[in-house]
Parts: sequence; C-alpha cells; structure tokens
Amino acid sequence: MYRIARGLLILALAVPALAAAGQPTKEPAAPAKQYQALVKVYQDAMQSYSEALGKAKTYEERLKVDDEVYPKPEKLAPRFLALAEKYPRDPVAFDALTWIVVNCVRSPARIPARAKAVAILSRDHARSEKLGPMCQTFANGYDEETEILLTAILDKNPSKDVQAEACLALVQQYGWRLEIAKQLHDNPEAGSGYARYYGREGVERLKADPATLAAQGKRYAKRFAENYLGRTKPDRIAQLCQALSYSTNAVSETLFRTLLEKDSRREVQGVASLTLALVLKRRLEMTPTAGEATASRVPTESEKLLRRASDQFGDVKLAAGGTVGNKARLELDDILHLAVGKVAPKIEGQDQDGNKFKLSDYRGKVVLLDFWHQY
Repeated sequence: MYRIARGLLILALAVPALAAAGQPTKEPAAPAKQYQALVKVYQDAMQSYSEALGKAKTYEERLKVDDEVYPKPEKLAPRFLALAEKYPRDPVAFDALTWIVVNCVRSPARIPARAKAVAILSRDHARSEKLGPMCQTFANGYDEETEILLTAILDKNPSKDVQAEACLALVQQYGWRLEIAKQLHDNPEAGSGYARYYGREGVERLKADPATLAAQGKRYAKRFAENYLGRTKPDRIAQLCQALSYSTNAVSETLFRTLLEKDSRREVQGVASLTLALVLKRRLEMTPTAGEATASRVPTESEKLLRRASDQFGDVKLAAGGTVGNKARLELDDILHLAVGKVAPKIEGQDQDGNKFKLSDYRGKVVLLDFWHQY
C-alpha cells in the first residue's frame, strides 16, 4: 500500500514537470519590444485624444477634452524608467530615458521619474553622440532638470559638434525662460495660464530673477561664438535664426549681435542682420511704453539692419524658404508705412453691407478696420 501511494505521489509531481518541458515558459519580450509596446500605448492614446479634439465644437468642449482625454506622459514615465533601470547597458535604456525627458515637459507638478531620468542621462550617457540632434528638443524646456542635462552634455561630451548644439540649446532655453520670467513679473495674473501645465510650484520656479537669467544666457551666447561658431555650418545658423525670429529677449539679441561681430560669412551676416532687426522690432511692439528714447532708437536701428540685409545679402536663402531680401523688404515696408503714428495707406473696398468706401472719407474719425477672408 505504501509503495502504491508513493508511486502516485511521484507521478503527480512528474506531470507538471513534463507539461512544463513540453510547453516552454514564455520568455519576457526583448527590451526593444517592451519599449515599442510602451510607445504604442502612448501613440494610441494620442490618436484617441486627436479624434476627441476633432469632435469638440466649442472652446469649452476642447478644454474638457484637453483636461480629460489628453494622455499624460508622466503616468507612463515610471514604466519607461523601470525599463531603463532593468536594462542599463542595452541601447533601449537611452531611448527610454530620453522619451521621459522629451515628453514629460507639460506637467502639473514635478515628476520624480523625469528628474531621475535626467540624472541617469547626465551620469551615464552625456558622452553619447546621439544627444547632438536631441539638444534642439531640450532647448524648449523651461525647467532646471533640462538645464542640468544640457550642461552635462556641454561639459562631458567629447564631440565639439555635440557641445555646440548643447551650448546653443542653453542659449535658447535661457532666452525663453527670461521671456516667461519677465512676463510673470510684469503681469502676475499670467501665472494662472502656466499653472495649468506646470502647477503652482512650477510657476514659482519660472519666476526666476530676469537679470540673472539674462546674464547667464548672454554668457552662453558668447561662449558659443568663441568656441563653436567657426565649425557651425551656415544652414544651421539659418535654422537657429528661424527658430528665434519671434523672440524678444536680450539673450537672443546678444547672440545675433555676436554673430554679426564674429562671423564674416555672407550667409550668416544676412540672416543675423534680418533676425536681429525682427527681434528689436517685435520687442518694441510688445512693449509700446518702453520710453521715448527706445521708441525712436529701435525703429531706426531696425531700419538700418533691414536695409543692410536687403542691399548686401538679399540673395541669401532663409531656412523656411524665400530670401533675406524679400523678407527684409516686407518688414521695412511695415516700419515705414504701417507702424504706430504713420499715416494710414490708401484703402478702398466694400463694407459689410456691400457699399463701396474709401478710408480717406473717414479722415478725422476713429475707424476700426476688420480684414477677413471667406474660404
């Protein structure tokens, strides 16, 4: 009886073992597949968000979709971080960490996973040449963590080209941060808009001292000119000018003045002259109460820069298409004929009732012109 029971026990134990041998245990997906699976989760969520946004008919509905449907990357960030920490020597670690840094910018609060991802990238991957093309993406960050990463790349990466991109990204980042800080200092109510994406703590961090931001940004602008300008191709400078053509900050101004002083290449002189004129012109438009001296000096300098760009470098190509000459002439016409205080040009047309009119018929009266086009 004992032998029979013992035999049954052995048989019972052997059956699961045989089954396991016949059906191999499912191995976990390769790191790259795990990464792609996480990316797909986010892409599918973005597709759903896009479809929901397309169905929203009012501004309020769009806000609701933005609040409730927009996929929050910080929810996926811990999973990307876990993947990077599980396979630290696999190339997927770099991809997972950079996904976190790039995507987790819009956030209602500080994200621990992002801070940790920046720390790991700065420690283990700052020497990677793959960071070069990504520096321009990091330039759009307004947070201290991104600055830490860019500084690590600038200090540790052996490639001069990657260092140049990191330095340029720091110039841009300080410029954008300066504009936000000035806006928050001049208009505290603007903080509510930023709080929607960065949280109250984030807004407080954005309220940095404008003078300190300007000084540090200018130092990076001069560092770029002194160490990397000669090896940076003109078409890259053109792309940079295009990216900063709508800026109004002193950091961008310093960069373009330094380019004009240090780089004699025609392609650089053309786009730098044009872009500096735009920066000065738009800053005055954004701050019409800047003072009498500024109000008279800035248009004069912008006009000189635009004439120089048009006359001497008119054939230089712009990154977005067209030439320096065409763009400079359009902006010059705006200064000479459409600036505040100028006499309005002759305008003839039809009013909303279909009646023909001339603007000169209303001379001496306050007139609001609403231009629109029906598609």
